[in-house]
Amino acid sequence: MDMLSSKIIQKRDQLLNKFDHLALEELSIKIKELLISETDELSKIAFLAARVTIVNKRLQSILNNQIINDNKADNNFTKPDNIIESIIDNTKIKNPDTPLEWVRVQIKETTEVNGVRFPSGIQIDVTVEDSKKIIESGKAILIDVD
Repeated sequence: MDMLSSKIIQKRDQLLNKFDHLALEELSIKIKELLISETDELSKIAFLAARVTIVNKRLQSILNNQIINDNKADNNFTKPDNIIESIIDNTKIKNPDTPLEWVRVQIKETTEVNGVRFPSGIQIDVTVEDSKKIIESGKAILIDVD
């Protein structure tokens, strides 16, 4: 992997410091605008290096948010060894007179259920049988609905 020269690193850092008051998304847009009008090749490379740094920071931010969301969802997670029994027990307890056919799950990872694609983080109601499949695959968790 090629390393950047000290001049480019210095220009990149100066640029990032100059606009450190901006949010990452705004900073990305600002540097993109500056890059368009720049004519100096060294500065263009420094701008591109700054954009790479910003993209890395934005990705890290997104990954941290997903980890936090996964941790919140995992607080409701039932132990894997008895997940199926837990789903069945929950359905019986909530409506003892009528057998409950639906349970609520939160999708942890984008997945498809019966031909419909669901993004991560969304809560859906599915049949007990479908919930067993996606929970056992690790793509969803059971949500306790009171």
